Amino acid sequence: MINKVILLGRLGKDPVIRKLESGRIVANVTLATNEKYMKDGQVMESTEWHNLEMWDQQAQNAEKYFKKGMLLYCEGRIRTDRYTDQEGQEKTVRKIRVISYQMIDSSTGSSTRVIEDSNSGDAQD
Repeated sequence: MINKVILLGRLGKDPVIRKLESGRIVANVTLATNEKYMKDGQVMESTEWHNLEMWDQQAQNAEKYFKKGMLLYCEGRIRTDRYTDQEGQEKTVRKIRVISYQMIDSSTGSSTRVIEDSNSGDAQD
C-alpha cells in the first residue's frame, strides 16, 4: 500500500511548537497550495490549506528557519487522528506527517536547505 503526499506551497503562519513532557518536540505548520482553473471564461483560483506535523529534529529546524510566507516543498503521509472534545463530540483531524522537506528561495527558485528525517514521529506521546 502507498500513502504518500507531495506538496509545494507557502506557510500560512509561523510554526506552532510544543515541547512534550517526554522531551520530544512537535511543530504544527499550515501550508497553502493554490490551484488555478477556468470557470465561465474567467481564471479562478482556489486555496487548499494543509496541516503539517513535524517531530524532533524537523520540529527544531522548523522553529529556527520557518517563517510565514516562505515556500516549502514537502513529502509525507496522510494521518487521521480522532478525539472527543470537551462537549463530548467526536472529532476527526487529518494532517500530513512530514517525512522530508526542502525550503525554497522563491526569488531564485533554488533550494536553500534539505532536511530528511526517517524518524518522523511514528511513536506518539
